[in-house]
Amino acid sequence: MTDVLISPEELRQRHRRRWFWLIGLAALGGLALILIWYLLPSGPSVSAKDLLTGTVKQGDFLIQIRAPGTLKTRVQRWITTTVGGTVQIVYIHPGSETSPQTPLLKLSNPHLYSALQKAQFALTQAQAQAVAQNAQQEDHLYSLEGDLESAKAAAASSEMQVKADASLLQEKVLPRLQYEADRLKARKDEELVTSLEQRIVAFRKNTTALGEAQEAVIASNRANVATAKADIQALTPLANMAGEVQNVSVHAGQSLVAGAVVARIANAKLLNAVLTVMPSDVGELARGLPVHVLLPNPTEPVLHGTVERISPNVVDGAVPVTVRLRSFLPKGTRPQMAVTGIIRVSRIAHTLYVARPAGVQPNTQSSVYVLSPSGDSAVRRMVHFGLASSDGIQILSGLKPGEQIVLSDTSDWHTRMIIRP
Repeated sequence: MTDVLISPEELRQRHRRRWFWLIGLAALGGLALILIWYLLPSGPSVSAKDLLTGTVKQGDFLIQIRAPGTLKTRVQRWITTTVGGTVQIVYIHPGSETSPQTPLLKLSNPHLYSALQKAQFALTQAQAQAVAQNAQQEDHLYSLEGDLESAKAAAASSEMQVKADASLLQEKVLPRLQYEADRLKARKDEELVTSLEQRIVAFRKNTTALGEAQEAVIASNRANVATAKADIQALTPLANMAGEVQNVSVHAGQSLVAGAVVARIANAKLLNAVLTVMPSDVGELARGLPVHVLLPNPTEPVLHGTVERISPNVVDGAVPVTVRLRSFLPKGTRPQMAVTGIIRVSRIAHTLYVARPAGVQPNTQSSVYVLSPSGDSAVRRMVHFGLASSDGIQILSGLKPGEQIVLSDTSDWHTRMIIRP
């Protein structure tokens, strides 16, 4: 293969074109560097789309705590059985309305009927024994009273004989020995009368005591019969209150022991709101503070109430606060309905305030990022905060009205941040 000769002129043109390309590429690279230099911010930056900002305001600052919660029944009762048995029929279900006489279920227990029969037999037996004993006591009393009458007659006869003997003795017709014998007999007859009278008094007391003892036995047996009847009636436990069934804990065929829980019934017309307040906000609460309760449907009226109880315990990271509702409950309001409570704590007049930045606690000094007037940068500044509300916090010093601050989490930011569009 033969070599192709290139003329010197063509070589010079090729070299010139190569240099033109290199110069063009260098110019484009320089232009790109200039654009990058001017368009990209210098230093740490963050996108404005990722930021949440707030504006410092001046005026009356309402300190209020906003907390979620649910409606709870003010009056509720766990219904339990007083006797054991097997569930035959369940009459109620969750949501059923009840009155005090509403039956909840039907239990079966044959032993209770046997106990009633035994109690009734014992009562009948005690009553029969009381009748027999009374008859026996009366018969004995009649016998004693008959003996007393005979003794009185004998004593009277002896007394008359003694009087007659006294006349004969004076006339010396009757020997003194006979007279003394008749006097002795009269004394014995009188003592017999006294003894019989005492026996009758004691017998009457004994009869009264026996009667009271027998009445006690009868009363005890009557109580046993009443208890047995009440146990049978308890086989059909009643609601004993007007309300709505919240929970049923039994089913047909289940065996229950005395004291087993049957159902939970609540008065759905008497409701409280139980709010879950953050522990950091509880220190500002007190009983009697006014509360507005918002229902899920915004068209429903706002319910009004007051703080009734603040729990001393933290449950699942929050403190339960009970609000006693004072206003009329609209139709459809039910237990366990989710609500939002706004507790009005106080009002501070003519002060600076802003939406609460992330991580800022009340009555502390914290650093926040303040946006420049153009909004293209943010600089950290120390601010003294005061009292806090659920949607804002008071500013004691460090900020001016109209300034904007970053509310988002800035824990990993530098002293100065560039805000990108």
